[in-house]
Order: sequence, then C-alpha cells, then structure tokens
Amino acid sequence: MKEEIKKKNILDLQFQKYLIIASTTVIIAFTYFIGIVIAILTKQIDLQNFVDMAFLFVLSVGVLGICSIFFFSAVFHIKNIPEIVKEL
Repeated sequence: MKEEIKKKNILDLQFQKYLIIASTTVIIAFTYFIGIVIAILTKQIDLQNFVDMAFLFVLSVGVLGICSIFFFSAVFHIKNIPEIVKEL
C-alpha cells in the first residue's frame, strides 16, 4: 500500500511540474506577443525595412517555437498522468 502512495505522490509532483511548465510557456509567449505588438504600434519596429522584419521573424519563430515545443510536451505528459493514476 505504501508503494502505491509513493507512486501517486511522485505522479502528483510530475503533474504539478508539467502544469507549471505549460503555464509558464503560455505567459512567456503572450508577453512576447504583446511586446511585439506594442513595439509595432509605437513604431519602434519599421515594417518597411526587410532586414528588421527578417530578424523579427527569425526571433519570433525561435521564441514561439521553443515555447510551443515545451507547451505541447507538457500537455502530453499532463494527459498521460491521470491514466497512470487510474491504473494504480
């Protein structure tokens, strides 16, 4: 019985970890997006300059790509944890 409780506690900790990862990536992506919008609205980013837009595109793909990889990985693990708990 104690072994099952230990496994459930470990799974609970993993669930919390992946939930924190998912929520943090959403916050980072939203903050990045809002920052870009504010920079465009205040004309700190020139939309007519190809070099600026290319750099912004590469940076955006990198930041949002990393965030989405972490987010979808965390969501995948979050979905699997209740199924494992049911087996216990």
